[in-house]
Amino acid sequence: MIYGVGIDLIEVARVAKVCGTNKRFVERVFTSNEVAYSFKNKVNPYMHLAASWAAKESFYKATNIRCGYSQIEVAHEDSGKPYFRFERELAARLSEYTFHVSISHLKDYATAVVVAELKPSEHQAVEITIS
Repeated sequence: MIYGVGIDLIEVARVAKVCGTNKRFVERVFTSNEVAYSFKNKVNPYMHLAASWAAKESFYKATNIRCGYSQIEVAHEDSGKPYFRFERELAARLSEYTFHVSISHLKDYATAVVVAELKPSEHQAVEITIS
C-alpha cells in the first residue's frame, strides 16, 4: 500500500554555493560516502550532491518523518539505480516501509521522487482488483 509520495527540485548552483561556503553544512547534510561518490570522477559533483539533497527532501515529504539529513544516505547499485541506506536506529523505525527512489539531474537542476510503500503485515488482508 502506498503510504506517501514526495518530490523535490533544486538548483545545482544553490547547493554548490552553500557547499563552497559552509563546510559544516556539508558535514550535517551529506554522508562521507555521498561526498566521495559525488566527487569521484565527476565533472560537476554538485549535481550529484543536489540530487542527494532532493532525494532526502522527497523522503521527508513522502513520510513526514523528521530525522537528521545525515541519517539518510543515498547510495547506488552497480547499475546506477539509487536507494536509501539508513542509520541503524532510523532503519529500525522504518522496517515496515519499502522506499522507491528516482533521481535525475541536469547542469542546472536536480530532482528526486520518493514513494514510501507500507509493507503488508501478516495479519493485514490484501485485496487486489483486476479490471
